[in-house]
Parts: sequence; structure tokens; C-alpha cells
Amino acid sequence: MADVLLAIQIEKLRVEEALVARDNVVAHLEDAYISVRQKAETILRLEQELEVFKRASTPANTNSSGFECVLKLPGTPPSDPGQTFEELEATQMGSTEGNTDTHRGVPNEPPFTPDKLVDSLQSNSAHCRQIYINSSTLVREAHTPITPPPPDDEESQVSSPTSEATPVERTIAGRQAMLATLPLPSGIPDDALQPIVIQPPHTLHEFLGNVSGSLKDLLQNYRVLSQPTTYWCPDREEHGYFLTPIFKCSTNPRVTTAHRWSTVDVIGQMNKPTECFYNKDGKWYYAGTYKAFRMDDLTVQEWESLSSETTQAIVRETLVGRKNVSPQNHYETSQLYAAGALRVACIGLRCVGFSDDTYRGVLEQSRFLYWGRSTVWTPVRTAITLSETTDDTKSTQP
Repeated sequence: MADVLLAIQIEKLRVEEALVARDNVVAHLEDAYISVRQKAETILRLEQELEVFKRASTPANTNSSGFECVLKLPGTPPSDPGQTFEELEATQMGSTEGNTDTHRGVPNEPPFTPDKLVDSLQSNSAHCRQIYINSSTLVREAHTPITPPPPDDEESQVSSPTSEATPVERTIAGRQAMLATLPLPSGIPDDALQPIVIQPPHTLHEFLGNVSGSLKDLLQNYRVLSQPTTYWCPDREEHGYFLTPIFKCSTNPRVTTAHRWSTVDVIGQMNKPTECFYNKDGKWYYAGTYKAFRMDDLTVQEWESLSSETTQAIVRETLVGRKNVSPQNHYETSQLYAAGALRVACIGLRCVGFSDDTYRGVLEQSRFLYWGRSTVWTPVRTAITLSETTDDTKSTQP
């Protein structure tokens, strides 16, 4: 009976998990549908505005009311195209008052003949043609694209990469620019850092967990940075950032088939000074003392631009607490990241110091100690001083 109840409870948990996943997918599809519909309406509205703009800019389709032809009375000289209605009216009234008989109010004009009618029509026709030419010129000048002057060589070299950059490249460049503004601590060595010698098949974690002496006290708080998910600032290589999942999946210890998602403290112990180690070209190095701070989360577009090695590393870290992980689980998790349902945090790495004691202590114990079968680090020779280590290090340099 207990087995039946347990099986029923497990099935209920599976159904609840499936329903939650379905609701999440439906919510994301609804958001995507709304976004696509809004963008389609925006595109349609812009196309209509562009069509109206093209019709308005074409002289053949331009409203004829824009070309005014003022018909003149016979014997009236053509007016200036730039005259206003009030000026025309005042001119007409002045000419009428000058040619009017004060006794009868009748214009004192010579008799109207056919020759004068022809001359007046020709004058009005020429006047209207001139107005049309001037208006067409104004319309043509208004819609002529203005070609900017060619930039200088120095300006073009600086501005061309920014103008051609994609949104993802601009986001990364902004993040790197912010890191470049961070100050550098004092005591950073100018010489190239020496790698930490780890005898295979052992790992750096095994070595750091078995250090002895004062070095063990110095490494109370340390972090090993993964190469696929860590990026360094090109302008100031001491600063950088790494990528880590915000949500992680874990298996219920009581029911192995039940899984749950939980939010992770992405900064953790790195809110205080932490000794960091990084990998480059298969070799481990001591980076220095760092403090972490939260930057803008990774966008969906940035996720799509990541390498497959980086995305797989983030997916593995997301499912590190889940048991019985299959390739299907990896694929589904990567699709959740691509859809924006899961997010990746971007954690900035600010260098706040460089511990020379930690650096030389790690090099000393990694070179003159070896990993024995008793799972402890055994010294090759008994007495090794710091000055002797420094002299040996210098002698090995070319």
C-alpha cells in the first residue's frame, strides 16, 4: 500500500512539473505572438507613411493648388510671384483709384480690343509658366538628399567600426568600456606571470585543497575561473567578467525523479576579496585578488552569438545538481536559454590587489611537491626557503 501511495505521489509531482512547464511555454509563446503582431503593425504603418511621402514628393501627383496662377485683368501688369494677397489687393486698389473718374467712378481705360486680349493672355500664360518652374525647383530642392562632406581619415577610422557594429558588438563594447574605467591597484607585477605546474591527472582544485603551511590560511577564500565563460578587458587585462547561470536545476534528495529550479546567489563569497585562478592555453595562473559586482544580464542575442563550448559549459553548470542527466535535458535547457526563459548573469571582476605571498607560495608548492598515492602532497626536499625559490625561478628564465 505504501508503494502505491508513493507511486501516486510521484506521478502527481510529474504532472505538476509538466503543467508548470506547459504554462511557461504558453506564456512565452503569447509574449512572442504579441511582439510579432506589434512589429507587423508598425511595419504596415511605416509602409503607408512611406507611400504617402512618395506621392507627396512627386511633381506629377502634387496638388495643383500649390501653383497659383493669378489671372489679371486686361492691361494689368503681371505681379511678383512673391507678393502676398494684401500687397496684390493694395496694388490693384491703387491702380483703380488712379484711373477712376472722380465724378462718375468709372475707370479711365482705353477701349478693349482683340489685340489687347491676346497680349493679356500671353502675359498671363508666361507668368503662370514662370510660377510653375519656380515651384518645381523648390520641390526638387526640398527632396534632394544632402550628401555630407567626406570625413577625415582619422574620424573615419574611429567612427566606421561603431557604425557597422551589430547590437551584440555594441553591448560587449559598452561592457568592456565600463571595465576600462575601473582603477588599477598598486603592486601589480610588470613581468609575465609564471604558470602553476600541476602533475597530471590531478586538477587545480585537488592541489589547492591540499596546500599546507601559511598558504592554506591565505587561500581561505578562492575561486577558479573557467576559460570558456571568462572574458578579460582588452584595455585593462586585470579586469574582466564571467558568465554564470541565474537559475539551477537540482534533484529532490527524497524523490530522484522530482526536480526543481531555484535562484542562485551569483556573487556568493566574491562580495569580499577573493583569490582567483584562471586557465589559459591549458595552463593555470594566479590572477590576483578580486571582488565581484553584478553587471547587466546577458541578452538573448548575446546568447546566440556565444560559442558552442561556452553555451555547453553554462548548460552543464545549470544542471550540475540534477541526477540522471541525458542529452535531451541538455537540449531542452539550451532551448530555454535561447527563448529567454532562463537567464545568464554577467559578473564583473574587479582586481583589488595582488598577493605576492600567495603567488610565490603556490609556485613553490606546485614545483617542489608531488601528489603521492596517499592523496597528500609530499615534499621532494625538506628545506626550501623563499629566497632559494626566487633564485631557482630566476635561473630558469632564458
